[in-house]
Order: sequence, then C-alpha cells, then structure tokens
Amino acid sequence: MLAARPSSRRSTVTCPIKNATVMLNRLARAAPGYRAAIRLGQTAGFQHLLFRFDDRAAVEAWHDDAQVRAHVAIADGFSTSLRQIDVGEGVAFELPSDASASKWKRFVTTWLTVFPILLTISLVIRTTLKDAPLPLQLLPSSLLLTATLQWIILPRLQRYTRFWLLQDGSGRLQT
Repeated sequence: MLAARPSSRRSTVTCPIKNATVMLNRLARAAPGYRAAIRLGQTAGFQHLLFRFDDRAAVEAWHDDAQVRAHVAIADGFSTSLRQIDVGEGVAFELPSDASASKWKRFVTTWLTVFPILLTISLVIRTTLKDAPLPLQLLPSSLLLTATLQWIILPRLQRYTRFWLLQDGSGRLQT
C-alpha cells in the first residue's frame, strides 16, 4: 500500500519543506503498519513523498491522525496535495509533468514574455541598423531573441509558472 503526498511547487528545498518532510517521515515511521518512505525528485523542483503501509486501513489511520493533518496543512502552504492510494505489490502513480500543462496557458505565458522582449530588440536593431535591408535587420533580431529565450527567459518562465501551468480548473495538479 502506497500513499502519495504533496508535490512541491518551489524549485529549491527550503527549511519549511525539509522540516515538514522530516516530521511526516517521523510520524509515518511511528504509525502502525508503516513499511517505507520514498522521496521522488523531478526536474524543476517537484518533490513527491510516497509512504508505504501494510494496508488501506493503516494509511487511512495515519492520514487521519491529528499530528499528520497539522503537518500536511503546513506543507500545503508551500505545496499542493495530490493524494493517490493504491493497493498491491505493483502500484503505479501518475506524476505531474510539463506534458500535462494546458496548451493555452503555455501560449499565454510565452507570448506575454516574448512580446516585450521582441519589441525591445526590434527597436534597438531598427535604430542601430535603420538603413540595412530587412533580412539584415532580422538576422541579429532573431539571434538575440532566440538566445535570450533559450538560455535566460524560458527557463525562468517555466520555473515561475510551472505550478500554475500544471493546475486544472479546480486547482488540482494535472497528471
């Protein structure tokens, strides 16, 4: 029996995350039916805690414990809960990924980021190379825009918006 717990929405492990993880692990180890705890780390800072128990009743009893609920509430301040319970030897969990992000959200965030950068680069290039033919103006513009997006803007944009991009209409993580 495995029970999945919160996924971090921050890209770095901070003290509150570490403290909540340590406390949830301690509480799980002390619970009847506890077997193991697993922490899965994904790229871009997603962290998943999986707790293995003997059976569904042990998971429910542990999760309904007042101390566990209190620490889950603290963790929910900097994470989102995606609770999945499965029974048996071979269990499978769906983890959120960039592929599950809404296309319209990705479009809006990318366009809102690209437009001001493109405007600035175009203005600088047009004033600097005002007498050059259009293809010669577009060459440095496209190189600067692509390089800026690839190595500076898009990695930050994805890190800052990933949590919102992966939420469905009700605020739950999409898998």
